[in-house]
Amino acid sequence: MNCSIITIGTELLIGQVLDTNSVWLGKSLADIGVQIVSKISVSDDRADLLKAFQRAEEDAELILITGGLGPTKDDITKQVLAEYFGVDLYFDEGQYERIKAFFQQLNRSITDAHRQQCYFPSNVELLENNMGTAAGMLFRHHNKRFISMPGVPYEMKYIMEHSVLPLLAQESEKSIVHKTILTAGVGETVLAKKIEDIEDQLPPHLSLAYLPGLGRVRVRISGASENEAALKKEIDDISDKIVDRFGHYVFGFDEDSLAKKVGRQLMDKGYMLGLAESCTGGSVAKLITSVPGSSKYFQGSVVSYSYDLKESLLQVQKDTLLNTGAVSEETVLEMVRGAIKLLNVDVAVSISGIAGPGGGTPDKPVGTVWLCVGDKDKQFTKKLSLSKDREKNVEYSSNAALNMLRLFLDEKLLDD
Repeated sequence: MNCSIITIGTELLIGQVLDTNSVWLGKSLADIGVQIVSKISVSDDRADLLKAFQRAEEDAELILITGGLGPTKDDITKQVLAEYFGVDLYFDEGQYERIKAFFQQLNRSITDAHRQQCYFPSNVELLENNMGTAAGMLFRHHNKRFISMPGVPYEMKYIMEHSVLPLLAQESEKSIVHKTILTAGVGETVLAKKIEDIEDQLPPHLSLAYLPGLGRVRVRISGASENEAALKKEIDDISDKIVDRFGHYVFGFDEDSLAKKVGRQLMDKGYMLGLAESCTGGSVAKLITSVPGSSKYFQGSVVSYSYDLKESLLQVQKDTLLNTGAVSEETVLEMVRGAIKLLNVDVAVSISGIAGPGGGTPDKPVGTVWLCVGDKDKQFTKKLSLSKDREKNVEYSSNAALNMLRLFLDEKLLDD
């Protein structure tokens, strides 16, 4: 089965809101073997919506629509769908009672605008939404299916998980299996070269995809078969071969993360971690603390953005800052040693750099970042030469710092 996704909302087109719905839908549909053939983002405009519905119907058997189902006047999706299908709107008393009960639980009064949400195209099959007031809608038209859902991500996900995905999964003749190998500290071209022969020998029902990120690359193995158990074993066997080739670049699988990985390592060793961040402004600490239970191995972080705090909190020598600057190997070494003492931890990571877009010099251009990881006995440093994009530099540096910590805890070489 193939699918076209339509996301509705002028706010998506002008960059006010990030379209996370399409990303989530694409992954969820791929997991059950539904192929996305097109994605259309469209404004809250009648003519544009009609064109989008027509194009999507030409492209695919299944059309998923998100957005435009709210109680305000710019939410016109239902009216335009009724026009597209050539049907009238009707008032659904059951939905009205549901919304009234929903607002009573919140001790709020229902408005006329919410009453308008209870009008639906007459050819609709309603899909339950227990997370909000806008019901999902299923339409059958010209042997195609249109499914319209709210644009609010958690409401859309509820309808997909409780109604749409189970329906589509039942219709699939083949099982779809994915396994993703997570790597860090290496580029996709290097990885591809390492497994070139394995990839060339893959059977037709299996495929490989390289999904690069900032400092990380995901390598996904996918397959389809009527025999799910045999397919899983086949993919696991190929995964084992690939992992053996990739070596210490691999840090996990599927939904794992560098932060989860280093958390497990710290727990296994009984270590407490401390951080000393400058240019990343606490980004590494945020990644670490995003993992439930991180208080068992994370003591805290010092965001020492200024020279003064580097000196007073982390005991970086004034001469070091004057002679080598804040962005230097010498400074990050002293930051790690200072963090270990200040925070009373077993291991620490430090970062200092020029994130950009300004502040660079000829000998230290924008994107120059120094990292250090170590304990009281030994420390390792690394210099990064990144881009002029501030956000990308912060994200890349944060991932690189976690990867250095991972390798340090595994007692792997850090100078690849």
